Amino acid sequence: MNEAQKRKRNFRNTKTFKDFKKKMKAECNGLDKITNHKLRKGWQLHHQCLDEKEYQNLKRGFLCCNNLTHKVIHWLWTYYRKDPAIIDRLREEMEIMMQENPL
Repeated sequence: MNEAQKRKRNFRNTKTFKDFKKKMKAECNGLDKITNHKLRKGWQLHHQCLDEKEYQNLKRGFLCCNNLTHKVIHWLWTYYRKDPAIIDRLREEMEIMMQENPL
């Protein structure tokens, strides 16, 4: 674990952050913002600002999400930042899958 990861872990273990996380969960009614499903054990508070210097700034944007949603956001970000059209291609694929697998 590098120093930045240690600082982040230590910050997440503070009472300030834990209280903030509880407040955010209440504000989102305990739902994953992306999937609209109930937050599960181990859910994440996603920092929308990825600047390490802003990590402890609780006035920046945050998103309550389940662990897998959080991983997908970060995975997709690595591609989206270089090519935002990835969202359009993903949507097209989802539409094809809906046609092939109707509800």
